[in-house]
Amino acid sequence: MFKLNKEQQSLLKAFACGAALALLLCSYGFFSQQARLRKVETELATVLAETEDLTGNVPWKVALYFIREEAGVSLLVPEVRMITPTSEPEKAALRALIDGPVTEGLQPVLPRKTVLRSLEITGGLAVVDFSRDVVAIDRGSWGEALVVWSVVNTLTKFPEIEAVRILIEGEPVETLAGHFDLTRPLRRNEQVIKDEWTR
Repeated sequence: MFKLNKEQQSLLKAFACGAALALLLCSYGFFSQQARLRKVETELATVLAETEDLTGNVPWKVALYFIREEAGVSLLVPEVRMITPTSEPEKAALRALIDGPVTEGLQPVLPRKTVLRSLEITGGLAVVDFSRDVVAIDRGSWGEALVVWSVVNTLTKFPEIEAVRILIEGEPVETLAGHFDLTRPLRRNEQVIKDEWTR
């Protein structure tokens, strides 16, 4: 059986100690790198969050227009809301309009079953496509006009929208419920608003 002399044993021990030390140093370096990496990732996440805030990824302040009746006269009144950060705040505003008001004394304008099928904005014109549920209103001619103007005035609060065209199930229609003309794009109407909320 091969037997190491004292000098060889000493060399072997020194080699083993060196290898163990190298392993420890490598492990320390590895874990240090991991810690540094986690720190960098945390700092990067913070920077990204701050950048998102600077680029507008903050709650949107919008005005939704609902009906209020006072002394037998119905007009639109703005309800200011904060909506969740989104890349499509105009759609979020319309969905909130469908959900109805949260302020006491205001009346909803669109049937709750209404679905926003699409919203396309091109060159200042917003083309809104609602499901057929939107026609289920029974407010007479003035009430129907207020329903239409609530949609138009809500959307034209956004600076990129100047006029609104309403479709039902992807098709142009003459009216919602037989009264108000929808054959042309509609611009903002301040005359039907009470207590206007400024942009």
